[in-house]
Amino acid sequence: ICGGFQLLGRSIADPHGLEGEAGSSMSGLGLLETDTVLAAEKTLSRKEGIHCPSGEKVYGYEIHHGVSKGGGTHLLSFTDGTGCGMMDRSGRVWGCYLHGIFDSDGFRRSFINSLRKNKGLQEFTGRGASYDLEPALDRLADVIRQSLDMDEVYALLGL
Repeated sequence: ICGGFQLLGRSIADPHGLEGEAGSSMSGLGLLETDTVLAAEKTLSRKEGIHCPSGEKVYGYEIHHGVSKGGGTHLLSFTDGTGCGMMDRSGRVWGCYLHGIFDSDGFRRSFINSLRKNKGLQEFTGRGASYDLEPALDRLADVIRQSLDMDEVYALLGL
């Protein structure tokens, strides 16, 4: 979900008026200890690296306006020496700027197995499937939209 990482943080400032009135700011959901300042220049680059908590390789592309900063260490460490993303102390809420992260088979398997472990289920060790995740993620987004009171979410965000 583009912009999701920024919305998980404490605040988003818009000094250039990219998304609203110049100089405006808004509160985020406050689930991550990050603050974002939208920048006039858009970041767009291919990235490869590792997911720090699991050590799994990740790849995808970074696309966003702005910089998110906060306490803690990056969730992802890239081969070019940069990093991005944050995770809360529980490890259950995290976000990053890397689009396509779930296309990384090892990471996807590790992520799903961490969810299975939290539910008391055994790790999945079967053969992985090769498929396009976008339709599945679109279905997941639809289920989330149908399951949440989106008007309330938007009200909390001041939208």
